[in-house]
Amino acid sequence: MRATMGIQRHEGGGAAMRTIASIPGVTGDWRHPGGGVAYSTSGHVHLKIDKRNDLLAAPVRTRYMTRLASELDDVKCLWVYAANPLASTSDSNRIRKGLAREDLFTVVMEQFPTDTVDYADIVLPATMQTEHMDLHAGYGHMYLLWNEPAVAPAGEALSTTETFRRLAAHMGLTEPSLYDSDLELAADLLSSGHPSLEGITLDRLRKEGWMRMSYPQPFAPFADGFPTPSGRLRFPRRGKAFVPSLSSRTVGDRLTLITPAAHTFLNSTFANNPELLRRAKEPVVLVNPADAAARGLSTGRRVRVVNHNGYFLADVEVSDRVAKGVVASPKGRWPKLTTGGANPNAVVDERDADMGKGAVYHDNLVELELEPLV
Repeated sequence: MRATMGIQRHEGGGAAMRTIASIPGVTGDWRHPGGGVAYSTSGHVHLKIDKRNDLLAAPVRTRYMTRLASELDDVKCLWVYAANPLASTSDSNRIRKGLAREDLFTVVMEQFPTDTVDYADIVLPATMQTEHMDLHAGYGHMYLLWNEPAVAPAGEALSTTETFRRLAAHMGLTEPSLYDSDLELAADLLSSGHPSLEGITLDRLRKEGWMRMSYPQPFAPFADGFPTPSGRLRFPRRGKAFVPSLSSRTVGDRLTLITPAAHTFLNSTFANNPELLRRAKEPVVLVNPADAAARGLSTGRRVRVVNHNGYFLADVEVSDRVAKGVVASPKGRWPKLTTGGANPNAVVDERDADMGKGAVYHDNLVELELEPLV
């Protein structure tokens, strides 16, 4: 069974995933290659990730990006890299309000003028993947990949690692590890000593470009047991196997919004590309025929998808691809490049799923209101 990113993005997502993982336990199929559940291979990547907690003078606070809307309230300095939270994070209207605070100092490293960049006090030009070296591990395969820069950085663009090295020097920090080069960092990552990295050296990886980690083919990781005290699969305890979604626990005829991936963008990456915007056309919301008929809606009619958090505009597409009571609108658009200045995250609640502090992008109650014809 292939359970991909998305199943966990509602209030009962963790329990649903745990229940699915129990099915091969009942049938005994975890012991066979291809007989279990595939969600992510990241648990089999054993690079040396040294957090260096010994460098901390005292315990520090941990913030969660899924809680950015509320956690910005007492943040004085925000450094954003490899992210565009105004387009991709829950309750974006509150995030916009937080970023607009005069007492919040914001630095954004970017290649493009995203919505988040618009609220930055300082914008630092960041390199693209073709301009810096990197070591990649996937979550859908068993390979390590090396990214050698193909061209020199444009203008004053710097990689994230070089930016932080220069920042450390500017702050007068003396810890030697803060100044490790990219090659030194990569070599350290490969030095965990885990059997899966046997034979994989930085020199060889740079020469060959990619290498499969040292796992058998085919690979059945739990054929001989599970990483539990008993070595057996532990089934969910009674009463905790399922957590109902918000919509199933709410009285009324409101609709459950899900926000699947767009076919033209990669989350919010490439969402400013003119050709991809042309292909994506106007934002749409898929509505089941029964729900459309009950609201007097037809394909092409523009509506506000609205709840207590805010709203975004989309054109109705009546379709049986969504169940009755469910509407769907793809994620990823930049708010400022969208009619109405908002995307679906304007109506996504900032609350946690049942496990792992995941966001609930697929579990939000909305209503559809007709946008006045112009």
